Amino acid sequence: MRDLGAVLDRLKDFENPSEGLEQYRTPGDLAALMLWDAHLRGDIDGAVVVDLGCGTGVLAYGSLLLGASAAVCLDVDWEALTIARENIGALRGLTDLVAGDVKALPLRSIGSCLVVMNPPFGVKKRGADILFLRSALRICDKVYSLHKYSPGGVELVMRVAGEEGFAPLLVAEASMTIKQRLKHHRRRVYRFKVVLFRFVRTVQVEEPRDEQGSTRGSSSR
Repeated sequence: MRDLGAVLDRLKDFENPSEGLEQYRTPGDLAALMLWDAHLRGDIDGAVVVDLGCGTGVLAYGSLLLGASAAVCLDVDWEALTIARENIGALRGLTDLVAGDVKALPLRSIGSCLVVMNPPFGVKKRGADILFLRSALRICDKVYSLHKYSPGGVELVMRVAGEEGFAPLLVAEASMTIKQRLKHHRRRVYRFKVVLFRFVRTVQVEEPRDEQGSTRGSSSR
C-alpha cells in the first residue's frame, strides 16, 4: 500500500486550484488506503470505476493500476480533466473523461459499477459533500468516499446512505495532510481527521415519478 501511495503522490498536481471547488490532490496515502481496501474486498478487479469529481485523476489512476477494466473521470473543471488525461494517458484500460456537474450528472444509473471519490468537504459550499454522496449512490451499487470527520457529519452520512437504500460501513479513520495551496490558507500545512466509508446497495429505491406516473429519467440517477 505504501508503494501505491508513493506512485500516486508523483502524479501531476493542479496548476491553478480553485478555492470555490476546494481543489486539492488526494494525498497518496489516503488514496492508497481507499483503493487497497476496495481491492482486497474484490470491488475493483474488472470493475468499471467512476471517479466522481476526479480532479487530477488520482483515484482513477490507482484503480486502473489495481485491475479496474475501465475508469470514468468526471469533473466540472476542464483544466482538471486535462491534467487527469495527462496522468492516466500512459495506462492500459478504457478511460472516459466527462465534463459535468454532480447537480445534473450526464450519467444514468450504471448499477454494477464502483464510485471512488474524495468530494469537496463543504468548507466553501455547505452540503457539497452530501450532494456528491447522493449523486454517487444513485449511479452505482458500491461507493467509497472520504469525508471530513465530525460526529454530526458521520451521523448525517450514515442517515443519507440509509435513505438511498445503502448499508454504510466506516472503514477507517485517518489524518489528512494538505499543503498551503489556496488563498484562504494561512498555514503551510493543514492536518485534520477524515473518515473513509464503503457503501453497498441493499434496497432499490424507486425513482421519483411525475404527475403522469412515469419516472423522470434524470441523468443523475
